[in-house]
Amino acid sequence: MATTGLSKNQTLATPSVDEIVRALVEVVPTPVVVADDSGHYVYVNPAARAFFGRSVEDLVGTEVIDSIVPREREEVGSYLCSTATAEPGRRSITMLGQAGEREVLLHHTPMALRGKLLLIGIVEDVTENRRVRREAVALAQSAASLAVNRSLDATLDALAQSIVETTSAVACGVYLLEDGGNNLRTAGTFGLPSGYAAAADAAQERGAPRAAIRAIEAHATVIDEDVISRRLADPRFAPLHDLIRTEPWSVIVSLPLMHHDTAIGALNAYYPSGQHPPEIDMSFLRAMADQAASAVDYARLLSASRDKVALEERQRLARDLHDSVSQAVYGIALGARSAQEMLAKDPSQLREPLDYILRLSEAALAEMRALIFELRPEALEREGLTGALKHHTAVLRSRYGITVEEAIAGEPTMSWESKQALYRIAQEALHNAGRHARATRVWVELSQDDAEIRLEVRDNGVGFDPQSEHPGHFGLNTMRERAAELGGSLEIESRPQAGTNVRAVVPASRSNTGESISSPKSR
Repeated sequence: MATTGLSKNQTLATPSVDEIVRALVEVVPTPVVVADDSGHYVYVNPAARAFFGRSVEDLVGTEVIDSIVPREREEVGSYLCSTATAEPGRRSITMLGQAGEREVLLHHTPMALRGKLLLIGIVEDVTENRRVRREAVALAQSAASLAVNRSLDATLDALAQSIVETTSAVACGVYLLEDGGNNLRTAGTFGLPSGYAAAADAAQERGAPRAAIRAIEAHATVIDEDVISRRLADPRFAPLHDLIRTEPWSVIVSLPLMHHDTAIGALNAYYPSGQHPPEIDMSFLRAMADQAASAVDYARLLSASRDKVALEERQRLARDLHDSVSQAVYGIALGARSAQEMLAKDPSQLREPLDYILRLSEAALAEMRALIFELRPEALEREGLTGALKHHTAVLRSRYGITVEEAIAGEPTMSWESKQALYRIAQEALHNAGRHARATRVWVELSQDDAEIRLEVRDNGVGFDPQSEHPGHFGLNTMRERAAELGGSLEIESRPQAGTNVRAVVPASRSNTGESISSPKSR
């Protein structure tokens, strides 16, 4: 039988509850602090001392508020004096720990002991958990941005901002190789001083080296230290000198943007002097570099696709000019010759050929106005989406003799790019109604509320099966793609001998991007 080593006359002294609690608090790995009613530390356990990186002598007697980052002291101090001393709870705050600023959850409870009010706090460090969460959100937003209707530079600006907001970097830049050479174009930045991109380009022209080029050439991450001091001492960086003297960073981490084993650019993250990025930052930067490369590839594919669509639309315009306007002008010429013959033979019969000429002239004029809208995008800017739709409905009336009923609530609040995309959808639907559907009546509706913008084009024509290939009905996939680019959807309802209904629904919140609603975006 095991023995305790105690003699029969020896007894164990039972520890008091206070001793048990104190011993427990001393060994738990979670920081525990106690403050008095004047806001000074009266006790800190070993875990708390390790968190702050200070000895018990340094901490006990100091003010709790000094452990809070300056920007939060007023608000947190008010909270601790009022709410925290009245009832248990928890509060997210940023404290100054041994590792710098740390995001913590302060679990607190008031306690009266020997007639004195004490505030007991348990400090839960959630910095890394929240950083991981922010990284996940940033990655999701970056991936989602590839699918929205925005420019490449705007996408990369947002990506650079996500990096600065998620990591300990103070600035970020994304640089792309131009024409396969060694010249870099600044495609996205956040946190860099105004004019930095142009000054960096000027320095490069003077032969100044760039960390981004080194990363591209090596196909590997490059870390440059003491960047500010070295650049200020190098005359090749003279265009940057005035901009970087007071910058808070001095370390540049440069990662190549890789696409199919080819470096197409680099992502630079700028860190404070002497601060090496932690591994959690490096993992996130590598993931965001992959996102940036994907964004560049997506933009190039989209540009190629749009070039193809533009070529197809130019070819269709050429067909329209031949099939409509040129034939109308030819008809006008024939009518004029007939009128000349009538004038010589029987002037009383001039009304018929003159009416014919007038009708063709009006049709040709309406057709030309509609084509001008397609050839000159500024016409859409000047007259708006409602004006563009009215030009096309005028063509249906004058050219094809179709009765058109319009229910247009007013000019929708949309970016210029979104208006152009919605206009192209309406244009294709009206084109099909006039050219292929053999319709006698067309309805056009455009409306907007707080949630969405709706465009509907209906006709009473011959209809078709939208699920199968049908001669004469081109551009259905393009219409759906345009609606999808706006974050909306397109429905086509049709069946043989039952007409066609084209309905596009676009979220109003996605349509109003904050860009100018009266002019194309320029960069």
